[in-house]
Amino acid sequence: MALNSNKKQDRTFAGLDLGTSNCSIGIIEHNEPVLIPLEDGETTLPSCVFLEHGVIKPEKISEHALAERVEAEKAAQTKRAQTDTHGQVFTEEQLINIYRKVIRAENREDAKTDQRMQSIGEALAFSGGVMFGREAEFAHIANPENGFYIKSPKSFLGAKITKAQQGIFASVIEKMLAFIKEESEYIKAVELDQVVIGRPVNFHGLQERDGNSQAINIISEAAKKVGFNDIEFLMEPLAAAYDYERQLTQDKVVLIIDLGGGTTDCSVVKLGPNSINNESRESDILGCSGKRIGGIDIDNKLALMGIMPHFGKDIILTNELPIPPTLFRQAVCVNDVAAQREFNSNRTGVELQRYCFMSLDKRIERLKTLRDNKLGLKLNKSAELTKIALSKDHLAQVNLDYIEDNLQISVSRDQLGDAISGELNQIQSIVNESLLQSGTTPDTIFVTGGTAISPVIKQWINTMFPDTEIVIGNHFGSVTTGLITHAKRIFGS
Repeated sequence: MALNSNKKQDRTFAGLDLGTSNCSIGIIEHNEPVLIPLEDGETTLPSCVFLEHGVIKPEKISEHALAERVEAEKAAQTKRAQTDTHGQVFTEEQLINIYRKVIRAENREDAKTDQRMQSIGEALAFSGGVMFGREAEFAHIANPENGFYIKSPKSFLGAKITKAQQGIFASVIEKMLAFIKEESEYIKAVELDQVVIGRPVNFHGLQERDGNSQAINIISEAAKKVGFNDIEFLMEPLAAAYDYERQLTQDKVVLIIDLGGGTTDCSVVKLGPNSINNESRESDILGCSGKRIGGIDIDNKLALMGIMPHFGKDIILTNELPIPPTLFRQAVCVNDVAAQREFNSNRTGVELQRYCFMSLDKRIERLKTLRDNKLGLKLNKSAELTKIALSKDHLAQVNLDYIEDNLQISVSRDQLGDAISGELNQIQSIVNESLLQSGTTPDTIFVTGGTAISPVIKQWINTMFPDTEIVIGNHFGSVTTGLITHAKRIFGS
C-alpha cells in the first residue's frame, strides 16, 4: 500500500476554523468544500492540549506499521459487512487518521521517562508528549497531575495578558496549528500553502480593538511559523453566511447567528446569486456584532446553577453567613485562568477546610474533594454532557461518582433554561445590535454553531422571530465550509 506521504504533494489552499471549543479544516475537492478528519475519523478536534510529563522524543510514525494496520482494518471491515450491514464503515482517510493517533500514543508510551517538567513554559519547549483534542481531555481527566492541560487557548488571545503569557499561548497555538496542518497534509497528500482562518467579531477580553489586534498577531505569527505563506482572516458569521449562500437561488437579506463555544457573533448580510462571485463583499455586510459568550459559558452556568447546589451552594454556616458564592463560580469556570488559580490556591484549601467544620451539611465536603483532587475539568465535562443529553431528553442523570461513591443527581431542561436566562438576554442584545446597524428586516435567519443544538436555544430563537423563516445550518461545519469557499474565492485560480 502506498500511503499518502509517498504521493506527489500539490500546493493548495484551506479554510481553517480555529474555534474556542473545536477546530476543523478543509479544502476544495471536485469543486466542493470537503472537511478533513482530524481525530478518530471525525472532522472536529476539541480545542485543547495536554503536555504529558516525561515524554521527550517519541519515534516518528512508521509508514510500514501504519500501512499494515489500515489494510488489516479494511479487510476486517469487508468481512464484517458480510454479516453486519449496519456496522460503521470508515473511509481510508478516516482509517489513516485513526491509526496515526494509535501509533502516536504507542510511541509516546515507549518514550516515557521519569522526568517532570517544572513549568508549562518548559513543557512547551521540551515535551514530546503532546496530545490534542479528545485524547488530551481524557489524559487530563484520567490523571491531572501527569502534565499540563490547556483548554480553549483562543479564549485568552485577546485578553490583557503579560508578554510571557502571550508567549505561552502563542506556543500552544503554534503546536495546534502544526498538528492540524501536518495531519491534513498527510491525509490529503497536499501541501497547504494558503489559508483563510476564521475569527470572531470580537475576541475574548476587555481590550476591544487592541485585544483583536493582539489575537490576530498571535495567530498570524503562529501560522507563518508552521508553514502557511499566505494568511487571511474572515469573520466567522460571514463564513457561515457564505456556506448558506451556496444553496440560494434568489437574493436575500439574511441574519446569521453563530452560537459558538466561546463567542456569539451575528451579522446581517445580502446574499444570493448576484453577489456570490464578487471577490469583495464589504458592501454586502449591513451590520455585525459579537460578544464573549457561548457554549462554554452555558456549561459553566449549568454547572453553577444545576450542580453546585449539591456541593454546598447556598448553605448557611454556623456563623449564620453563606459560603462566599465566588468560590462556586471559581470552581466551575475552567476557562478562567485567574479563577482557577485562586480556587486551587492554598488559601482556598484552608478556607474550605474551615467551612467543613462550620457546617453539619456534608455537601460542602464535595466541594473540597473537587478542589483537592483537581476535578474541575471533569465536572465541567459532566455539565457539557448534561447539556447535550438535554438536547434529546427533558431530564438527564449526572453521574458524579468520581466525587462521591454512588452520587447521581438529576437536571431538567427547565433548569437549563432558567440557568441560562441571563446568557440568552445577552445574546438577544447582540442580535438586536446587528439588526439596528443594518436598518432592515431580514428575510431569513440562518443559525449555526454547536450551542444552537439545544432545544432551549431553538425555542428561544423561534420566540424571537415567530414570523421569519429560520434555517438551521451544520452546527459544526458551516463556518469551516464557508472559510473554504472564501479561500477558493481569493486564492483559487
